[in-house]
Amino acid sequence: MSHLKSHAIYLALRERILSNDIGPGTRLVMRDVANQYRASDIPVREALRMLERDGLVETAPYRGARVTRLTAKEVEETYFIRSHLESIATGLAAERITDAELAQLELVMDRMQAAVDAQDGPAFSDLNLEFHRTIVASCGNDMLRELTMDIWQRHSGFQRVFRMVPERLGISQREHEGIMAALRDHDAERASRLALLHKQSVRDSVSALVDQDGEPVSDAEGEGARPVARDHARAAP
Repeated sequence: MSHLKSHAIYLALRERILSNDIGPGTRLVMRDVANQYRASDIPVREALRMLERDGLVETAPYRGARVTRLTAKEVEETYFIRSHLESIATGLAAERITDAELAQLELVMDRMQAAVDAQDGPAFSDLNLEFHRTIVASCGNDMLRELTMDIWQRHSGFQRVFRMVPERLGISQREHEGIMAALRDHDAERASRLALLHKQSVRDSVSALVDQDGEPVSDAEGEGARPVARDHARAAP
């Protein structure tokens, strides 16, 4: 029961953070969050741990939890690593990918296009992760896959770009189409190059968000954050 409640609180807070409803630097007071979601401190503490694992929240002794602020240095360093890891993985995948995996990617592409047409940033964000995860899983190198997945997990905050920059959805989809064409042709060099250019393009969009990040530091129920939508938490027993 506690696990279900903590997961519901985690999902609700995660979406609010990624959509900037709770802005960077906002303090998350455990007791206040517990009251908002009609929960005890235990599931809230676990939800905050999960958000910290995702890189969305940072905690410090005697200071509590705050929503992580992205920095230009973090974006530059992370995308430098991600772009090269995913470029290598995508090139390897082009050599090894099966017809079944290509068919799976085609379905994801169709669903992403529907999300672009509907301007559904959260749906596109989830499908984008599935698209790249499927490619990386096809590369045949377990260490490369694990390193890439670990970086994705620890830097979930970059997914804000699909909620806050509407034009990014269409740009990413067009870049995905180029990658898909290279995968279908089993062209490793082209797939690798396009994956690198794609990640550098996303980096530029995320960097622009960081440049705009001038949100005031606040508490989750204070100035700078809208009241929580309690229906999210009620869905859990």
